[in-house]
Amino acid sequence: MTDLSKFDPENVDELINELRNQLGNASIQWWNSNQELMGGYVRALAEASIQTRTALESNKISSRAADVLMHNQELAFNQTLSYSKYISYVLAQKLLDTAFSGIGWGIFNRTGINLFPGRVNTSGKA
Repeated sequence: MTDLSKFDPENVDELINELRNQLGNASIQWWNSNQELMGGYVRALAEASIQTRTALESNKISSRAADVLMHNQELAFNQTLSYSKYISYVLAQKLLDTAFSGIGWGIFNRTGINLFPGRVNTSGKA
């Protein structure tokens, strides 16, 4: 990964290529840290639903208990959907931050003008 504090693109194509690399890396990092989590939630909910159905069919629980369990599983699934929306927003913000950091550093290192002081920390750290 490029040290953005030293990123000095010669032209727009270099800037675009670096942004593509930075955004790709950010997306991969996000996916790697979230794929197992979401898969685990969905697997756990599916397993709970199967176990509830199996217990109901074998008369281990009453239809009232199964109804309560399925309702709770529905609530948990809705929470999982809300969480997936939230982490998608986190990804979108991370990508925007990454893009503006890359653009900001490229412009700063080429021109000396800091258009994004919130994203371009010129005190020595990218």
